[in-house]
Amino acid sequence: MSHWDFLSPEGKSAREVAIKEIEGKFRDLTGIEVNYQILPWQEMGTKLIAAVQAGNPPDGSRVNLFHLKMILLGDGLQELDPYLNQSFSDDDKKDFLVDFSPAMVVKGKKWSMQIEAIPKALFIRKDWLTQAGMQAPKTWDEFVEVGKKMTSRGRWGYMYGASKTQLNQLETMFQPQIQGRNGRILDDNDRAVFNDDIGVKAYQFLADCVLKHKITPPQVIGMTYDDVTDAFKAGRVGMIQEGAHRYQDILKAVGPDNLMIAKVPSDDPNKPSPTIVTGWGMGIPRGSKHPDAAWEHLKYYIGADAQEINARVAGTLPSRKSVLERPYFQTPEAAHLRWWVDYMAERSETVINVSTFAQLNETMVDVLHRVLVDASSQLKPLLDEAAKKYNQIAGL
Repeated sequence: MSHWDFLSPEGKSAREVAIKEIEGKFRDLTGIEVNYQILPWQEMGTKLIAAVQAGNPPDGSRVNLFHLKMILLGDGLQELDPYLNQSFSDDDKKDFLVDFSPAMVVKGKKWSMQIEAIPKALFIRKDWLTQAGMQAPKTWDEFVEVGKKMTSRGRWGYMYGASKTQLNQLETMFQPQIQGRNGRILDDNDRAVFNDDIGVKAYQFLADCVLKHKITPPQVIGMTYDDVTDAFKAGRVGMIQEGAHRYQDILKAVGPDNLMIAKVPSDDPNKPSPTIVTGWGMGIPRGSKHPDAAWEHLKYYIGADAQEINARVAGTLPSRKSVLERPYFQTPEAAHLRWWVDYMAERSETVINVSTFAQLNETMVDVLHRVLVDASSQLKPLLDEAAKKYNQIAGL
């Protein structure tokens, strides 16, 4: 069977090493050979729609949670309920963390299953923090002070990715900033409401990091999410917002003594901003030539053995509660995973999942670009214009 992914079993990252082990066990168990085709992660949703419409889809594919509704708008996936009802009871379904929540059930049906949960947090260079004589920041004011202490020639306190080449700023920047201040990006009818006073404050903070506090380089306007992670691994920045899925690779790059994870700050030291939970799943594209094999492949990835391998080798959080009861998760090596689980339990939000996810990202990033290029820009009118534009795009 053919499978689309952005990770390869022959790759060197922690997640790819985990995939190689999982695929080997799956092949031994089922005799099914899985042929991988690798694509850029940010292009998988649109390319899958195009392949389905051209009549040449893969048998199975990774599906990002925040691209799900966009793919369904293009009629790109096959319904999974017939398979799920044969394999899982109603009680079994309660074991899944987010799969049967409103964010993941579209039109009353299931179309993909999460193979991991990816919460986001603040990644800090612990050695830089110690050198600065400071503690992990709990408020945005403390965050700025830490960033100033860390910033010096060739080193920056904080980076974020504002390039529109990778449109995932909602969960890495805008949701923590706005929802962390108890605001909203979309209302209950999915209309844009990010142009209120809280939205203005959130945007002003992101702009001030560059223009006023100077803890963030102006170059972030052209930096992608991947660029920011690479900069952290290379020792060019002291704080970034990143997900649990990249913890092991970052740990390997900077050294275990130099990495700290902390809750995302807020304006209230007693209440952190939420960790935004996203993650990759798998689905069966419409028109798959081997849907039963694709289901067996998917089912193995949401099984306890594969979930534990992903956690143990790649550091990714399981998408099922029962897996967390396995002995590995009680060991010191799994302490960081338990930390993520506790953070999710304290305060978490699921990534915004709308069919116009890319357009929402782009509209919101455009405002940030305009204020970074022209510091005299008035944020409120820009945000009003952006909210109106998005609502028109979404037909609202």
